[in-house]
Amino acid sequence: MQAYVTEAVGTFFLVMVFGISGDPLAVGLTLMALIYIGYPTSGAHFNPAVSIAFFFKRKLSFAELTGYLFCQVIGAFFASYLIYTFANSVFYLEPPVDTDLYEQVFSEVFFTAIFVSVMLSLTFSNLHRKNQYMGLIIGLTFTGMLMAASPLSGGVLNPAFSAGTTLFDLVKGGDSYIYSVLYVLSPIAGGALAAFSSSYFSSRWGD
Repeated sequence: MQAYVTEAVGTFFLVMVFGISGDPLAVGLTLMALIYIGYPTSGAHFNPAVSIAFFFKRKLSFAELTGYLFCQVIGAFFASYLIYTFANSVFYLEPPVDTDLYEQVFSEVFFTAIFVSVMLSLTFSNLHRKNQYMGLIIGLTFTGMLMAASPLSGGVLNPAFSAGTTLFDLVKGGDSYIYSVLYVLSPIAGGALAAFSSSYFSSRWGD
């Protein structure tokens, strides 16, 4: 139960910072802090793309995966509610109007895959396991990937960000769900790509 609560609370804070600041560096530094706090309890995923990669790597059971995904989305939903109370407006995500769908999909898949690959390497690699700088490296990696993805897709790279905010927007009568396919399926594909590529390229990992 502690792992599920950790995932919900961690995702809550990530989405809250994302919605209030919109600053990739603020989000990345928040992720860094949350990893140091939550890693011993849940592995500090806070992102369905990461959890799905761990499932494909057989580090999470299907029941655990379901619990992680549910709690991550719930955390994002309540963060959306808090943002609404602060700003009196619904926070949701949408892609830039000056990019095409293929650019947006590529951005969300590719940059999520890089981020998740780094997280898998730091978690499972015999060379990097228990690195004391894990949180810093992962946080800065996520910052860099958000910065790179933002001009193309808006830079989400986390299906819970979209699912939770979309759910709250739907409750308020909005239609941001039209962007959910992009922001949910593309990062999930990126996480799966990272899981399978890590198995292919990293024969020296201890998993």
